[in-house]
Amino acid sequence: MSLKVDRSSLESGVELLALSGSLTLGRDAQNFEWTVEELVKSGKTQIVVDLNAVPFVDSAGIGILVGCHGKVSTAGGHFRLAGVADRVLNVLRITKVDSILRMDATVADSIREIAGAA
Repeated sequence: MSLKVDRSSLESGVELLALSGSLTLGRDAQNFEWTVEELVKSGKTQIVVDLNAVPFVDSAGIGILVGCHGKVSTAGGHFRLAGVADRVLNVLRITKVDSILRMDATVADSIREIAGAA
């Protein structure tokens, strides 16, 4: 299942990236990473990634999420995951990546957390 990225700029200044499909090694995942890099370069560093429609993440996908988090954090921004499916959450817990990435139950929760941190 290929990965699709839908981008929305919210009035709050948050960039919402809604992913659908598996976040795995390949061009689609790399396009997601490039999207985050372009946002950071343009000064848009308040990013919520909606993973509600992502059923699977492999090690490459985890690496991309951690790398994107690092780039956004280095730029002084916030990078949060929302709506993480149980299967994906289990992988993030097993790999202990859940201690690095900030996650919320819903997109609205992530947006509130970013607004509170700003």
